[in-house]
Amino acid sequence: MATIYTSDSLRNIFQSSFNLTQWYSFSQHFFNASELKEKPERIIENTSDEGYYLGNINTTDSYRIGLFHYNIRQGSVANKRVGLRNLVKSFINPTWGEFDAALVVFDSGDHWRLSFICDINGEATSPKRYTFVLGDKGSHYNTPVARFIDLQQKGLSFTNIKEAFSVEALSKDFYNKLYNWYLWALSEDINVTFPNNPNTEKDDRENINVKLIRMITRLLFVWFIKQKGLVPDSIFNPKQLKSILVDFDETSHIDGNYYNAILQNLFFATLNCAIIDEEGNPRCFAASKSGRDTRNLYRYKEMFQQKEEEILTLFAHVPFLNGGLFECLDKPKDLYLNQEYDIFYDGFSRNATKSSNGNFKYRAFVPNILFFNDDEDQPGLINLLKQYNFTIEENSPTDAVISLDPELLGRVFENLLAAYNPETQESARKSTGSFYTPRPIVDYMVDEAIKSYLLGKRLDRISEEKLNALFKERTVSTDWTDSNKDAIANALKQVKILDPACGSGAFPMGCLLRIVDIIELLKGDTVDRYQLKLTIIENCVYGVDIQPIAMLICKLRFFISLICEQNDIDFSSPETNFGINTLPNLETKFVAANTLISANIRNYEDDWTNDEKLDSMKEKLLCIRNDHFLAKGRVAKKRSERQDNATRQQLLDYIVSHAQKPDLEKIAAHERLLQQLSDEWKLYKDEVWVDKTHPVEQTLFGVVEHPDSLFREDINKKKRKELTVRIKATKAEIAKEQNKGEITGFEAAVKQITEWNPYDQNSVSSFFDPEWMFCLKEKFDIVIGNPPYISTKGVKEEDKVKYEKEFGFSDDTYNLFTFKGLALCKDGGTLTYITPKTFWTTQTKRNMRDLLLSNTIRYIFDTANPFEAAMVDTCITQTVKQPMVDEHIVNFYDGTADLSHPIVFTPIQQSMFINAQNSVIFKPTPLNLRIYELYGKKVKELYDKWWSKIETSKKISQNHKELEAYRASLKPGDIALLGCLTEGGQGLATANNGKYIAVRRSTKWAKNIIESRPKKLVEAIKKKKIKVEGLDAYANEKEFLASLSEKEIANLFDNLKEKYGRDIFGQGYIYKIIDDSELANVDELTKDEKENGIDTSKNFYVPYDKGDKDGNRWYLETPFAIAWSKENVQFLKTDPRARYQGYTFYFREGFCWIDVNSTYLKARLKGNGVFDVLSMSLFSMNQIPDWYYVSLINSELISLYVDNFVNNTSHFQINDARQLPIVIPNLKILNKIEQLCKEAICLKKDSFSSLVDRTTAEEKLLALQRDLDYYVQAELYGI
Repeated sequence: MATIYTSDSLRNIFQSSFNLTQWYSFSQHFFNASELKEKPERIIENTSDEGYYLGNINTTDSYRIGLFHYNIRQGSVANKRVGLRNLVKSFINPTWGEFDAALVVFDSGDHWRLSFICDINGEATSPKRYTFVLGDKGSHYNTPVARFIDLQQKGLSFTNIKEAFSVEALSKDFYNKLYNWYLWALSEDINVTFPNNPNTEKDDRENINVKLIRMITRLLFVWFIKQKGLVPDSIFNPKQLKSILVDFDETSHIDGNYYNAILQNLFFATLNCAIIDEEGNPRCFAASKSGRDTRNLYRYKEMFQQKEEEILTLFAHVPFLNGGLFECLDKPKDLYLNQEYDIFYDGFSRNATKSSNGNFKYRAFVPNILFFNDDEDQPGLINLLKQYNFTIEENSPTDAVISLDPELLGRVFENLLAAYNPETQESARKSTGSFYTPRPIVDYMVDEAIKSYLLGKRLDRISEEKLNALFKERTVSTDWTDSNKDAIANALKQVKILDPACGSGAFPMGCLLRIVDIIELLKGDTVDRYQLKLTIIENCVYGVDIQPIAMLICKLRFFISLICEQNDIDFSSPETNFGINTLPNLETKFVAANTLISANIRNYEDDWTNDEKLDSMKEKLLCIRNDHFLAKGRVAKKRSERQDNATRQQLLDYIVSHAQKPDLEKIAAHERLLQQLSDEWKLYKDEVWVDKTHPVEQTLFGVVEHPDSLFREDINKKKRKELTVRIKATKAEIAKEQNKGEITGFEAAVKQITEWNPYDQNSVSSFFDPEWMFCLKEKFDIVIGNPPYISTKGVKEEDKVKYEKEFGFSDDTYNLFTFKGLALCKDGGTLTYITPKTFWTTQTKRNMRDLLLSNTIRYIFDTANPFEAAMVDTCITQTVKQPMVDEHIVNFYDGTADLSHPIVFTPIQQSMFINAQNSVIFKPTPLNLRIYELYGKKVKELYDKWWSKIETSKKISQNHKELEAYRASLKPGDIALLGCLTEGGQGLATANNGKYIAVRRSTKWAKNIIESRPKKLVEAIKKKKIKVEGLDAYANEKEFLASLSEKEIANLFDNLKEKYGRDIFGQGYIYKIIDDSELANVDELTKDEKENGIDTSKNFYVPYDKGDKDGNRWYLETPFAIAWSKENVQFLKTDPRARYQGYTFYFREGFCWIDVNSTYLKARLKGNGVFDVLSMSLFSMNQIPDWYYVSLINSELISLYVDNFVNNTSHFQINDARQLPIVIPNLKILNKIEQLCKEAICLKKDSFSSLVDRTTAEEKLLALQRDLDYYVQAELYGI
């Protein structure tokens, strides 16, 4: 019988040093081991570690888990940098049998690790290790204790054991608690304040969310380095703090002495100050309020119980870290830097003066309770951090310690950005487009990008197969010599990688860790990991983001990565900073800037730097910034910053004084070329069509004696377009040369780049220039990332203007980042992005497809939605910046069902996408390839010929004669675009539905309105404090409305809307109800009544098709009607808020569809009446009946076609419908489709009238659907 373990008994085991006898007992009594060897059996392998097989466990769900134990030596198998697959091979022994997983203890003496290793069978999956680090008497081990108690209660199934070792569950639990703490800290009740500008009290809570995130990340960083014993535990212990601080109350809402005295001094006067600075001065308290800058000296001694010497001793063993992350952002007035007053972003001040509102004028205030609240539901931040174990090494998807790792910083940042902005009530994450990329996605993209880079170097004996083995299996090819390995390592040390929207640094950090990992595999134990990381950070990885706080967190992650490599800590040597290397300064490695906008100086000649003196000054600046990267002291850093500022000013002065003058000869040459091109353009200005005619044929619609060609071509179009482009470019060259004479514009461009200050952690550059910011003259080998997915609707108008100027268009930001990303790649470099996959098909992303397809796409990976947040489906695309060759093939992977094990399609020629209709990118399934084979070329020809003539209702009207002739030429079996066979478009937008629209009493919608009207009235009365005449005589609003006629209710609501605004009841709310008897007979309306409205002496309501939220297919009798009175129609025609569109199609029968694209499209016949903007409608222009189109659109084949070849978004728009390829039917086809359609319509009508119950109707409709799907796909389209 199994022993019941308590929390205390488990904690005692985990805190103790490893004991094999105790572990045998635990394996037997907790895990119910199926077999335990009387004597551990030695694992035979080439390693200095002693490995033993102990026995095995059979889980309740029939999995077999091996039990192993290793005594660790140097270079151990416990180290994550040693191949897991090699470790797993040691578990294979015929006498032990096969294992599904392994439970392994790694004992190194000072601590021990308990690892669960799964996915150990076969080569298809990589083994994964999840580890608890145990054996520390000072740790509470809350997580493993809670997990094992839970496992004991749930039972020993394989699933439960795996869940007990889950890292993700731990992370989510922490994120949720921290997020709740963050919302609490943001609240007005807590009232955290930072002074900012001391001259006003109105900004004390300005950007408070950013200030709190900065404070959280600084404290999290401290918590990580605390794992190496670099920060004393006493400053986080409330009991000890009571003897350190004056009147310390950890639950106080009004006292913030913990943040001021402890944390601010830790951040700014300890971690940011050398133990002994360059001038030989030790850390000390600020002595006076004047003289030298004191923002890295201790203060608040009045808050301490102890003397200065004792306080300094408290922080004495905390090293100086440098790097700028703990630099106090308070800035004294500096006219040299155009700063006219003191700024207190961090509020690290001894001045305790308060403003009239009671807030500190110069000092930050964060109440103690935020750190030490002892409430389980809302713990203080320190208490929250104490609940978890932390590790300073970043986990990987295949090897993870069950602790919170530095990646947490990035994920915390993204989660906190999800908080709502109280001003806009929009998600900050949504408004910035920030989404944290899951680690498996990052690792995959990083691996593929680095492999592509190495393949492009064409190194000796380096094949794709061998690189795959190196990256996936961690196997170094046996035929690689030391020279081969050196070549790979050197290439990796020279790579230039940019993430242009790096957020909290997931991709740059992934690249750093992977490069180090690969070089270490190649070079073995000879690698100095700290120096290697420093070299790669200095020379290889770069990042840009528009949010300064993101750059702070990105830097923090790199700093932690460096600190974790420093193990020779010597607290007896303060003069060497206890053996801790100070961190580099990353201001010119990760910059806050708008990546999408280039520096204005790029609008001038590229050779503006071809000046020896200018080059000398630029080289001087480069040296200053290189020196600053490794500047270790405050004096050295400030000296570098001052030199940087001075050199930038010298550059500006010199460039402006030596501004180039216009080259008159160059202008004259361009003007001659312009005249020549203009003359040539005139020769091709007229359209010249080449027409091929068909012989006279019998068609479904009669005999056509002289039909127009199916294909006609304007042979002048290509030349005309080419000349237009050259004329535009020549005019631009003339203007650019002439602008050199306008010194103001050139001066402003130079001033823009020289005023960029890399050392200002709060500023965001309005431009991005890698040469100026990173001192890089070449472009990047790898551009990688997850660009923001901000819709063009969410882009600010002023930004749209900038993007138009930069790119020639403005669109969703991921499209812009694609253009920018490829522009930043050097020739042969790779762009690897994860983006929405909507660009595969949508018309607005045609330019993006053309850009990618004109280069060389290596692979496309459909990743569905790997993000935690609900959003659009995504894909990874890797593109090499080099022209595509005709035979190039693209690898295509489908991870929609299983991201870890995607479907691998047979590689497809890239030219197939180019040759598809609208150059769409489609998934190369067997069905899609068959569709492409049968219809790809034909539909593309139709699209290229006709699209410009049918893309709008106006274009269709303008080209009606040509379209009529074309339709007359069609015969059964031909293919035509739906847009060539129909007309129509979007309908009416009233801008005030409540005024014009009513619901028929006979429909279910009337009941909804009767129930909602009293609630709407109550809300309006409460919101606007309205006095309604007669209401007091009734018990409530419901009884009051029940006493009124529909006409009286309509008048009441109309009058309230008129007085208090049209949205008083909510935007678009409909409140009028009419009887069917009030509807006009549409068939009897005169032409004038249809066009100009009906006299109110008659019935003036007409059917109004407003779309259908229920998504009915085949048939729907609209429940809505519109008041089509003369007065209303006239007002709708002239109201600037309304859109009186599609009126030429009112009062015509046709067909329409719901715009939401699901498994099946949802088309139906549309009755005679007026239709709404949401009811996009088309009307046949030939003898093909509307029900034929409805049937085709409702078929599975057309739905699949739309999703793969027209528009893979969730909305099916009118221009999507116009692109559908329609088979011209013969009479046999029409008869078959008509039979199916009529049956479906009858079933819908019977269902609406309750003649058939809904379940029966749905079953019969499903059977009809199967018949329709087969007939359309197999018989009609022959697929």
